[in-house]
Amino acid sequence: MLTLDRISRQFGGVTALEQVSLTVPSGQVFGLIGPNGAGKTTVFNLITGLFPPSSGEMHFQGQSLLGLPPYRIATRGIARTFQNIRLFSEMSLIDNVIVGMHAHLDYPIWDAVLRTPRFRAMERNARMEAHHLLQRVGLGDLSQELAGNLSYGNQRKLEIARALATQPRLLLLDEPVAGMNATEKNAVMALIESLRQDHLTVFMIEHDMRFVMGLCDTVAVLNFGRIIAEGTPSAIQSNPAVIEAYLGQEDTAS
Repeated sequence: MLTLDRISRQFGGVTALEQVSLTVPSGQVFGLIGPNGAGKTTVFNLITGLFPPSSGEMHFQGQSLLGLPPYRIATRGIARTFQNIRLFSEMSLIDNVIVGMHAHLDYPIWDAVLRTPRFRAMERNARMEAHHLLQRVGLGDLSQELAGNLSYGNQRKLEIARALATQPRLLLLDEPVAGMNATEKNAVMALIESLRQDHLTVFMIEHDMRFVMGLCDTVAVLNFGRIIAEGTPSAIQSNPAVIEAYLGQEDTAS
């Protein structure tokens, strides 16, 4: 599904990523973990075209991502959420989700200006689809609420719904359960599991180790911009380099 081949990125004299190689298989939940500042979000920023790698190659379904702007990458089937939530706070939940559908709402501009029957039918279908996505993330009863009025955890759920509205084949989740309580985390875990059952590939960054180890098929560990381990959750939990760099003896025993 996604391949990073010896990707590096420098910011001035600082190396954020160095020779990072990863392969995210189709249909899996793939986790990327590591200490704060390890370069995890930089990986997502490169994949989604927010800035280019300094060197290396990136391929999605066999096609290069290098040089493509973010909107072109999104239309190819890659969607993401952000570590720092980015919503339209003065818009309703359902309108936030509809924004994510723009890439596949195909009608001429004059249809929208004249509000033709075709436009009204597409708008009606879009609102139905958006409401379904809100229900899927547990926000169906709040569809007309302003996004800015949501709790932090529910804002993260809304971001996931908006990302799903783009109809992705690969979903990048940057700390999807940050700020959530245990009940909310369990609901998001069930949601991601259902996405896997629907054959959607998920690539996530997360600090909650119980969440990662209970959900991911494969986990890679990034430390100081380099991959230091990759494998199954059980292999990662017992890896000495990972224990030293990140997890700690207490976490691996829990």
